Amino acid sequence: MVLEIVAALALGLGTLWLLFEPGLARPRGSPAVPEPDAPEETRRGVALLALKEIEFDRETGKLSDADYQMLKSRYAAEALAALAAEDASDDPEELISRRLQLLRSARSSGSPEPPACPRCGPRPEADARFCSRCGSSLAGARFCSGCGAPLAAESRFCAGCGVRVAA
Repeated sequence: MVLEIVAALALGLGTLWLLFEPGLARPRGSPAVPEPDAPEETRRGVALLALKEIEFDRETGKLSDADYQMLKSRYAAEALAALAAEDASDDPEELISRRLQLLRSARSSGSPEPPACPRCGPRPEADARFCSRCGSSLAGARFCSGCGAPLAAESRFCAGCGVRVAA
C-alpha cells in the first residue's frame, strides 16, 4: 500500500513538473538571425552617400568649387577603395565552388547555364539579354540543355554530350 502511494505521488509530481516546467524554466533565447547591413551602413554606402551630399551642398551654394573638388576626390577615393575591398573579399575557392554548384545544378535539372558575354564571360543573371558589365548583347549565346555547355551558332549537336540541339 505504501508503495502504491509513493508511485502515485511520483506520477503526480512528474505530471505537475511537465505542466509547469515551461513556465518555470528560463526562457531560451531564440538564435539571432543574421541580417545583412543596410547599404547606407557599409563603407561603400557611407562614401557614396557623402558624395551625394557634397554634390547637393555645391548645388545649393553651401560649398565652394575648391572645397567641392577636394571633398569629391577624398570621398571618391574612399568609395573606390570600398569597392575594391568588396571585390577582393571573394575567396577564389568560394567562387570556384559556387561555379561548380551552378554547373552541376544545370546538368541535373536540364536547365541551360546562365548566358555568357563574349567579352566578360558568364553572367550571374539567368534571364539577362545584355551583359551587366559591358552592355554587349547576349542574344547570340546558346547553351546545351543537357550539359550546359556553350554551343556554336551553327552547331546541330552538342560537342560536350552529343545531344541534338533544337533548331
